[in-house]
Amino acid sequence: MTPEHADIVVVGAGPAGLAAAASLAGRGMHRILVVDRDDEAGGLPRFCHHPGFGWEYTHRLESGPGLVRRLLRALDPGIITIAIRTSALAVRPGPEIDIVGIECGHVRVRPRVVVLATGIRERPRSARLVPGRRPAEGILTTGQLQQMVARGVPVKGRRAVVVGTEHVAFSILLTARHAGLEIMAMVGAEDRVMSYAGAGLAARFLMGVPIHLSSKIEDIHGSERVESVTLCGPAGTRTIPCDTVIFSGDFIPDAALLPGSGIDIARVTAGPSVDQFGRTSAVGVFAAGNLLRAVETSGLAAIEGARVGTNVAAYLEGMLGWPRDAASIRVGDGLSYVVPQYWAPSAGLGGAVQALPVSLRALADIRRARLSLSEDGQAIWTGHPTKTLRHRRLALPAAALDRLRGGDIALRIDPA
Repeated sequence: MTPEHADIVVVGAGPAGLAAAASLAGRGMHRILVVDRDDEAGGLPRFCHHPGFGWEYTHRLESGPGLVRRLLRALDPGIITIAIRTSALAVRPGPEIDIVGIECGHVRVRPRVVVLATGIRERPRSARLVPGRRPAEGILTTGQLQQMVARGVPVKGRRAVVVGTEHVAFSILLTARHAGLEIMAMVGAEDRVMSYAGAGLAARFLMGVPIHLSSKIEDIHGSERVESVTLCGPAGTRTIPCDTVIFSGDFIPDAALLPGSGIDIARVTAGPSVDQFGRTSAVGVFAAGNLLRAVETSGLAAIEGARVGTNVAAYLEGMLGWPRDAASIRVGDGLSYVVPQYWAPSAGLGGAVQALPVSLRALADIRRARLSLSEDGQAIWTGHPTKTLRHRRLALPAAALDRLRGGDIALRIDPA
């Protein structure tokens, strides 16, 4: 199939994009084109060889490449065309999409639907406003290191400092060890390890990695290559000799296609605003995966992709229209954001559509907190007291959301 004949274009061949394509094919859709600028399909997981990918979607403890292989095996090449080394340049109302690739050249495609699943990217050191010198070598992000190791590119360094303590920071410890790097320290600006507490204990006591919390890099030394870093923290300043600094996390949606597309961009997440079915503000354009909010697991991204695939099929079959009266979901003090940002009436749709899992984040750690949902000032649902951790996903039962009718919707969190 040539791009011009595609009915559906999926942008991004990571877990969300691949799961969306499989779901569409399973619903009887044809002429599905998946484009990805990389040299292979799979997204970031294909560079991560440790287990833990896709659990929510597959219920298997698989490595990143293992998850990718499973997702690719589910695709029928007679229905789905994957165009690698192919970039989407622009999305415009219509929908209309410009793509360029080594096989197709520069093509303008007018499909019936576009699914955006471009995922995430890491902020480089320059965008994190980290002071210090700019050595020619020795500054990496986790993605760079993972790709180097996966592609067999030698890593020149020997002693590394990892900046960050979220989930991916601890996975990078294993990658760095595999690359022959000794981890001199982990550095986190927060007052606790942002991943699971067990990860911090394993790093400290099983791997012997010092973790400096409430600390920031004050200076990076070296000209040709990193020579050391100076930290500023509760114990004052200290200098740690190293030849490599690995900046971890700080992911943001890869949303370069949004300007000019007619799609509303959410202020907090910097991704597209969507309703519960993944519909954006541009007719015919859906979105799924970490493009929506850059912090969920590959398994949840795949679930979102699969559900959006179901909803696209319902749209193409005439069962799901485009929202005209979707209600905005407001978040109160103490909450960072919610995805989806809008809720549209869904009476009569039944099993033809599937709502996205709700992604909700608190701004602070609260020992006992109570989450509540209201509509037009009336309580719809109140959760049990629970401990909340900032930037950790909060659960909101689907049964509570099913009661919504499109009024003034608000979420809030209060100390219990």
